[in-house]
Order: sequence, then structure tokens, then C-alpha cells
Amino acid sequence: MALALQEPPRGHYLRYQFDTAAQALRHCRLIDGQVLLFFPDPFPPFPVRSRALLELSLAGSGQQVALPAVVHALDLSATPGTWLAMRALGLVAGLQLMATAPRRKERRLAYDQLAWVEHEDGPVLACPVLDLSRGGARLWGIPGRTPAPDGNLRVRLPGAPTLRARIAWAHGREVGIHFCEESQAAAERLYVRIEQMWRTARFISHDPRCFCASGGDAIDPAPPRSARFFGEGFS
Repeated sequence: MALALQEPPRGHYLRYQFDTAAQALRHCRLIDGQVLLFFPDPFPPFPVRSRALLELSLAGSGQQVALPAVVHALDLSATPGTWLAMRALGLVAGLQLMATAPRRKERRLAYDQLAWVEHEDGPVLACPVLDLSRGGARLWGIPGRTPAPDGNLRVRLPGAPTLRARIAWAHGREVGIHFCEESQAAAERLYVRIEQMWRTARFISHDPRCFCASGGDAIDPAPPRSARFFGEGFS
């Protein structure tokens, strides 16, 4: 019996806007090999250990990166909010890309969802979809032999028919795909549905009173355990 791929929980979307990537790093704490970032919210929406998608963006640039996160702890003190845990390498790579990459022609929406993927005549296996645009998607870990540009794929995502696509690029295990013309209409409907989910995201912008803007410490509450600033030494 085939396993059903579940749609991600509605509402588990967060957006945090900073002025610079270095500013975002100054709000990060390193603890037990993970990076913790505090998301201020008077009514923390998610329980501990639940999954979330966090979009970090830069004000005025349109650049953004979305990262999977896990709720590490809730803070219900005078400054309530949620401590989110993320992989350190993923955070650094995402912030560097956000700060240096040219602005994309199409907006990508983080998805963090499994899909059934068939590469050429290989087996049909589950593969994570990292993000989605109107014309394509970014996948992690294509099944079968090493993917090559212009290779054919069939992708089945929750709530959508099978989408036909071609490989646009492959960097390590990451693969960018472009939807074929016959799948464009179905891909557009899927994109609109995910876009509507992101519109429900809780949004905050960086507090201009924070000392990190002048190179000082962030004004976040104390982390749940002793931790040092992850962004020390960044400007």
C-alpha cells in the first residue's frame, strides 16, 4: 500500500524581517550544535517540538530565505515569544545567499514537503521539495542515478496531479527543475495554494531599538540554557 503524503500543517509559517544579514546573525545563539533564534510573539502559536518554516528577509531588498525550524522552547516572560532551533550550516548558507545572490526573477515559496519523484526510468521514491516558484521547484536528493540537465522527471505533490518537469541544474544533492508546458496550469494552482498559506504567516520586523544595530547585543530575553552568540565577530 502506498504511503499518503500529508499536507504540511496550516499556520506553521513565520516571517522575520531584518535590515542586514549580519543583524540577523547577532540574534542567533549557539547551543548544543544548533542555532537558536528568538521570535517575539505575545501569543506563541506552536507547542514545543513542533515544526515550523521561518522566512528571514531583508527590508527593502526583496531578498529572503526560508529555513525549516523546530520549536525549542517558549518564553512567557515580559518579552514573550518562541525560541526556534535550526541547523547552523543551513542558517549560515541561507543568510550568505540572501545577502549576496542577485534578486530572483520569480519569488520562491518555502515548502519543506515530501513528494513522490520518478527520475527517467528509475524507481518512484519520496524526495523533499525545498521550495516552489510558479515555473519550477528545488528538490533534495533525486532518486536513481546522478541527475543531468534536461533529464525528465515526474513529481507528485499533495493536492496536485502529477507534474512533468525537466532538470534545469544540479549542485550536489540539490536539483532545480522547470515544469513542462503541459504542467504549468497545475503548478500555478499549487503555487497559489502555498502562497495563500504564507499569507497567514506571523510577521515581525526587527526592533529598531535593539542594540545589535550598532554592534551591541540583541535585546532578546535570556535563552533557555547557557549559550553564546552565534554571530560574534560579524559586522
